[in-house]
Amino acid sequence: MSDISLKRAHNTTIAEAKKVADKVAAKLAKDYDLKSSWAGDVLNFSRSGVNGSLAVGAKDFKIDIKLGFLMAAFKGPIQGAIEQNLDKMITPAAGAKPAVKPASKTKK
Repeated sequence: MSDISLKRAHNTTIAEAKKVADKVAAKLAKDYDLKSSWAGDVLNFSRSGVNGSLAVGAKDFKIDIKLGFLMAAFKGPIQGAIEQNLDKMITPAAGAKPAVKPASKTKK
C-alpha cells in the first residue's frame, strides 16, 4: 500500500472548514469517482483501491490516504490534485489575504 499524508492550516471555523472539505470531496468524486461520508469532523472517502480520511480540526486539515497496488501508480497525480484543490479552496474560505507591508518611509 502507498500512503499520502497531508496537513494544511486554515483560519476559519470548523463549519466553514467542513464546507471546504465538502468541495474538495465533490471535486475528487468527479475526478476519481470517490464516495464520501461524514463521521463527526472526519470525512471518510473510498473507491476500489483507495481509502482515506480528511479530518477537520480547529486550525487544520489532516488528510490520510491509502492507495492499493494498482492505484499506487497514480500517487503523484492524486496527491497533486488534492494539494492543488485544497490549497485553492482554503484561501477563499479563510478569507485570508496576503499580508502587505506598508512601504517604509525614507528620510532625505
